[in-house]
Amino acid sequence: MQFTQAKNVMTHTPVFIGPEESLIKAAEQMKAKNCGVLPVGNAKGIEGVITDRDIVVRAVAKGKDPTSEKVKNYMSKHVYSCFETDTLQKAAEEMRKHKVSRLLVKDQAGAVTGILSFGHILRNGSSASEVSRVVELAVGRNAA
Repeated sequence: MQFTQAKNVMTHTPVFIGPEESLIKAAEQMKAKNCGVLPVGNAKGIEGVITDRDIVVRAVAKGKDPTSEKVKNYMSKHVYSCFETDTLQKAAEEMRKHKVSRLLVKDQAGAVTGILSFGHILRNGSSASEVSRVVELAVGRNAA
């Protein structure tokens, strides 16, 4: 059985944002790219990730001004990743281990080349049996 690799399902060429950029700029980039996460830094040096949820829950819901607040103050500094050649099963295990639904994807040199989300896996897994196995691994018990 052939297993799908992360590089075949991930979002390619992610948009990066600098830590000194405003939350509004991050939100605008997310809207333009129709995504919910941006790596903070650049392909060779990641400082964290900022998600749409980080912006809403950590800043906007607390009355902070997204036009003046900086990404670095609201980003998640713990970044989890997999390699382009990792199987979807391995990526799902990594997601479950760290309780996240997105992973940065790196090439063999360690540069970030994409983002893999649980949604990508569900929508783009190569077969129903593979997707079922990924769900089983992600939730940590047998899928129904």
